[in-house]
Amino acid sequence: MPEFICTVGTATGEVTQRVCSGESEDAVRAFLAEQDVLVLSLRRKMGLALPFMGGRRRISASDFLVFNQEMKALLKAGLPILGSLDMLIERQKNPVFRQALLEIRDEVRGGASLSEAFAKRGGLFPPLFATSLASGERSGEIVHVLDRYISYSENVAAVRRKIVAAAIYPLVLLVAMLIVVVVMIAYVLPMFGGLFETMHVEVPLPTQILLGMSSWISEHVLMVAFLLSATVAVFVWWKRTPAGARALDRMRFQVPLVGEVFHKYAVTRFTRTLGTLLSGGIPMVTALQISSRTVGNIVFAERLDEASRKVKEGGALWESLEATELVPEMAVGMIRVGESSGALTEMLDQVSEFLDSQIDQRIQTLLALMEPILLLGMAVVVGGLILAIYLPLMSGFSNG
Repeated sequence: MPEFICTVGTATGEVTQRVCSGESEDAVRAFLAEQDVLVLSLRRKMGLALPFMGGRRRISASDFLVFNQEMKALLKAGLPILGSLDMLIERQKNPVFRQALLEIRDEVRGGASLSEAFAKRGGLFPPLFATSLASGERSGEIVHVLDRYISYSENVAAVRRKIVAAAIYPLVLLVAMLIVVVVMIAYVLPMFGGLFETMHVEVPLPTQILLGMSSWISEHVLMVAFLLSATVAVFVWWKRTPAGARALDRMRFQVPLVGEVFHKYAVTRFTRTLGTLLSGGIPMVTALQISSRTVGNIVFAERLDEASRKVKEGGALWESLEATELVPEMAVGMIRVGESSGALTEMLDQVSEFLDSQIDQRIQTLLALMEPILLLGMAVVVGGLILAIYLPLMSGFSNG
């Protein structure tokens, strides 16, 4: 995600400079507007950003989850916030996280609230976390808020792990097939090409095409490597642009077989986030706006922004979500019941659990289908290459 250097003025007249992350300049301006600061200047942070180089500031979800679990335990034991932060800073190994916590501790010591200090870190921490902390500070139940945020994080991570685990096996098969094809075209076929010439056998057209490809790749291996590297680099750069990110997010929902999984994952992440915020006392419109930024899909977020505007104008939540045509009918119906009965938070949790079970079932079905399909595909590709090699040999032996 691109970073922006922002010069802002606070309500006290202080001018400070921050580094904020966001999909675009408009997204960063919208985030800063919610912090009640005046944006004086905003420019994109420049620097070398090759796809093969790291250097971006980040905190892993697992590190942040452990931090929250430890923070909850310390506060529940009766330690003050500053004392808890001191202990967590000493235990923190991630240098980026440690530096952020040092800054947060200094700001809290200077009179800022914990939620304000985390919110100032921009895109380093989830906006949901700072908002949840603010609701806990208002109600005096920070431990309860942390407990619900931990539960939220664990549920989201569990669904993500299922999707990643389901993708590993097909990817391994595809990579294995690609390696076999490359080895046969680059090394095996050239050896047989010389053998065919010495045998003076008639080479079928498929074998001629493969031999031509093998010969061309061998002669232009540097150019092929450069073109592949350049293609990957351009793709990585393009997907980080607003237009590229929007196009990829739109395509995710349209991918055959797995598009439904991506769609339902975005919905369950939205409903789980919305339920977490509402349970903490966050107003509906604000909760919708924050939830839209956590779904991880720009197209989905834009539709949810439209829903939040309709709710702000007095519309019902279920009607606004139904109009987006993104939330399944069953989920809309459950939200409608929860909204009319005053049990919206509980119903959102049930919607999330219902969608999680559907995602799990869909993944199991896809795995059952993809395994034989991929194995059959490997057999056809590899078998075709072997057949192209042995057909001339069989023809030569029969003529001899």
